[in-house]
Amino acid sequence: MAGGSEPDRPALPGSRAAVPAPMSGVIMKTRLSAASRRSLEFGAAPRNALVHPNDIVLRYQTPSLACLILSSFALVLMAACSSSTPSVSGPGMAYQNAKDFFGRGHSANYEHALDTLATLSSADPPNDYTNRARVLRAIILCGEFEGYKRLAEAYQTGADHTSDSAVKSEYTGLYRDTIRRSGEISLGFTEAAMQLIKGGQVSTGLTLDAPYPATLSSLSTATLDKVEKGVKIEQPEQAEAALGAPGIGIAKALSEVVGRDQDAVKSKMSAGPVPLDNAKFGLFVATELTNSASLFDKKHIYDPGKYKQLAGIAQEAGQATAAALKDSPNPDVEKDLKTMQDQLKAGLKASQAPAE
Repeated sequence: MAGGSEPDRPALPGSRAAVPAPMSGVIMKTRLSAASRRSLEFGAAPRNALVHPNDIVLRYQTPSLACLILSSFALVLMAACSSSTPSVSGPGMAYQNAKDFFGRGHSANYEHALDTLATLSSADPPNDYTNRARVLRAIILCGEFEGYKRLAEAYQTGADHTSDSAVKSEYTGLYRDTIRRSGEISLGFTEAAMQLIKGGQVSTGLTLDAPYPATLSSLSTATLDKVEKGVKIEQPEQAEAALGAPGIGIAKALSEVVGRDQDAVKSKMSAGPVPLDNAKFGLFVATELTNSASLFDKKHIYDPGKYKQLAGIAQEAGQATAAALKDSPNPDVEKDLKTMQDQLKAGLKASQAPAE
């Protein structure tokens, strides 16, 4: 991989790799226990590890003798099949687990996938699944922070439009919580992106190897419209909005990386690993790094130090994309890259002005 010898940068302050990201209110992360996470990394992902609220799982216990008989029978079958059935182990099985969780959709499943992908992404030396994990991890984290950003901006708009002081206060608080969550995740995305542009070059031979999520559980347009108009939504709807927000961003990220039409994206991903064009994927990374930096500008969280740091990394991604374009010219990508770089320069200039 290009630039593989370059030393890794320290974790960004506040990112997933540096500190946990606690959240208040309805924005919560569901995580497996440490023991469960370890079993997921190199073992088959249990199908009932996550139970969606709409699912009903019935559990029962069999008599001890029946358990013994069934267990013995299962061992006989396993022994009979072991010599003829190939098995995937190590990083291959771990990546398959992550794909499985991602393919199920829903916020908690994305979190479980990220746990495994974080380990695979940092493999030293890299293996056949390292870059696959980096690509999928970047897409999930990008989708999460973009989805929460969209929801946060809806709450901010609603707070501005409502004439009800109680709703204004509540929506302002939800905006702050949600935009903070988006900012925290964006730092994790930045670290994932840095792994893909080491040495000033976009990693070569990248693929998106994952199924399209079966259920994106995306935040509904109707809910967003209500919020933006200043109409109060109750706590159950707030919780549903928080769980559905990542679906908006992930759908958008997949469309940007694979293609514009959702049906075409699903078709390509179901056919197998999707080869990624270096320059186009580099542009995606650079653009999302710019969006990540914008979360820390004066209109959002306002942290000049983080904004400058993230904007600098976005500039590096833009330069890596420009290098990829020399090998494979693409006028459309060149045009979009120029737009992104101009936007970044304007943002950096504005960040240097005194706060109002």
